[in-house]
Amino acid sequence: TGKESSSAPRYRPGQRVRISGLATKPELNGVAARVTTDGFDESKGRYHVKPDGGKSTVGIKPENLEPIVDDMDELDSASGSSTSSVEPPRARVAELEAEAEALRRQLAEARDHAEARATAAAAEALAVAARATAEAKAEAETRSAAEARAAAAEERARQAEEVHRAYRSAEEEARRAEEARQREAAEAEAARAAEAAAALEARLKLRQLNLSAQRPSEGELKARDSSLKKYEAARRKLVKLGDERERSALLAELPRLNLSKYVEEVALAVAEAPLKLKDVVPAAELCSLMHRTYATFTQALEPPLLKAATALPPPPPRPGAAVASEGESERTARLLRKRSALRLLFELVAVGVLPSPKRPLGALRDVMEEDTASAAEATRSGEPAPFGNLQVLQPFVKYAAAEPLLASPPAHAAARAAAGGGNGGGEAGGEA
Repeated sequence: TGKESSSAPRYRPGQRVRISGLATKPELNGVAARVTTDGFDESKGRYHVKPDGGKSTVGIKPENLEPIVDDMDELDSASGSSTSSVEPPRARVAELEAEAEALRRQLAEARDHAEARATAAAAEALAVAARATAEAKAEAETRSAAEARAAAAEERARQAEEVHRAYRSAEEEARRAEEARQREAAEAEAARAAEAAAALEARLKLRQLNLSAQRPSEGELKARDSSLKKYEAARRKLVKLGDERERSALLAELPRLNLSKYVEEVALAVAEAPLKLKDVVPAAELCSLMHRTYATFTQALEPPLLKAATALPPPPPRPGAAVASEGESERTARLLRKRSALRLLFELVAVGVLPSPKRPLGALRDVMEEDTASAAEATRSGEPAPFGNLQVLQPFVKYAAAEPLLASPPAHAAARAAAGGGNGGGEAGGEA
């Protein structure tokens, strides 16, 4: 009806009530409230109440409110007193309680809100810390990677510098070594040139001595030792003429001996001595000494040397003959004797022991004709040319081309002829 029912309980401002039976706001059912100072709104037929913990008032019909009996209400009921002098303090107490309850609710809400904000702040702080940690870790890793790259680059630079320094050092060492090698080569060449010049000068002096030989007189020879014992000792040394120690001892002993009765034997021993090419010049010195001592030595020496220089291989054995053909070792020994004998002949011409190169040139011609004849015979029979004297002629060509003492036109002509024969032999041998 809009007016408060006479049968409904009448509520005073500040009284505690409980809300119930609401259909539109069921969440307020059972909630304690307090009647406000506005009391009952007759136009709406509702009490203005403020739910505990709420911030605003609501209008509730009387039938949806139930009184809440507290201690003060019980005291009022027991005393039966309803004087106005007691109600104001009681109303004030109710208001204070309502405000306290509201404050408690606000405090709880504030505390919950603060806790929520603190939790959110803590979570945000943790997130920020995590991001900062991740960023710091990433920055540290980046810095570490950059430092590692910088260290690697520095190490590569150091290694490159070491390689460059080692290269420069090796290059400098190679340059110094090359300069030292060139200097040593130049010094060695100069030493060889000086040695060759000294040797040439010595041979020129030897040639002059041999060309104008001043032989000892008969009386001077008789004053020397001519015993057979001394000759036998000298002959044993002659057999070993290729031995430098024996040859040196013999050269030192010859000026004290008188070998006038054994000149031919000495000449034959020299011609048959197993000489190597390096022994030819010292052997020529010994022959020079014999030439300047004994006038008949050169005449006795030349024939056996010519024979050795032109020695032919034995003829093939006749069928049924007991004599075997020349073996490889015999052939090698014969060619070595030919080579050293031919060289010694021209060395004796160079140092003035042999007065004329005619017979040595004839021996050289015979050696070349021997190969020419054998090559022609092989050509007729369709066999390869043997050129058996090739190892005799080739060393002689080198010697004759470089020997300054073989300066006579016949000697040069012989050297040129030998060179031509040697080249031809080499080509034919190559074709064979």
